[in-house]
Amino acid sequence: MTTRWKAVLFPLGRVVLAVLLVGGAVAAAEFLVKALKGVLSLGGAAPAIYYAAYLIVSVLVAYFVYRTYVHLVEKRTVTELSGAGAPRELGAGMLLGFALVAAIVGMLWLLGCYRVTGVGLWTAAFVLLANNGAGAFVEEVLLRGIIFRISEERLGTWIALAILALLFVILQLAIANATVTSAIVVGVEGGILPSAAYVLTRRLWLAIGIHFAWDFAQDYVFGTTSGATGLVRAELTGPALLSGGSSGLEGSILALLLCLIGSAFLLVMAGRKGHFMKLSQRRPTLTSASPSPR
Repeated sequence: MTTRWKAVLFPLGRVVLAVLLVGGAVAAAEFLVKALKGVLSLGGAAPAIYYAAYLIVSVLVAYFVYRTYVHLVEKRTVTELSGAGAPRELGAGMLLGFALVAAIVGMLWLLGCYRVTGVGLWTAAFVLLANNGAGAFVEEVLLRGIIFRISEERLGTWIALAILALLFVILQLAIANATVTSAIVVGVEGGILPSAAYVLTRRLWLAIGIHFAWDFAQDYVFGTTSGATGLVRAELTGPALLSGGSSGLEGSILALLLCLIGSAFLLVMAGRKGHFMKLSQRRPTLTSASPSPR
């Protein structure tokens, strides 16, 4: 192997290369779709077509560019995005993500911190399905499929979980009005829960389902995201520790507790299946003791 290819195949080099390829291709594709918004939506007469195109193009570009990278550079089959069992895992993830948000909202309502202030537009579902769907798929490919997976192969599961949590904290700190406390809370939630879902299944579908339903439930169903028009308009009040302050529902201590409980459950199940990795250990091979999801 030449020195050039050794550099490419080095874990950090692989992460950078894959993120640039997938992220760059998706950004270019989404820019093109947005530029054609008028044409795709028939001059505004059928906006749902534009949003469907945005979702489909984003997902397909991310999928095929990632698949090409894995085949050419890592020279293996993309088992983490195989279709067998995908609907079941995706559906389970969506149920879990929605249930978590519903439980958090329910507790906040009982505590007097959640209040519906008005009715939104049902047609906002088109926008949010496209944005949340594309975001969930692309981000999980980048974060779990590339950064977490490659880090875990070299450093082990626990260190990879810490890296993802730290990365999320740093990303949150870059957001206006974010505090150190809210950044840590949101970072732990976003960094650990979907990663635990990946460790359990060794596939991305469960994590994608959780990610999508979590965002869609907040934005559309319960209207807790500032600036997002959903089925209802709502406001979160009370102490920032409960309401999440400027970070919204995700910054609530209740969200942190429920996500940690959910993450612990998934990781315990993953441990029982032998899916944890140690330093410089290869990706676990699913055996009869830990069957491949169907």
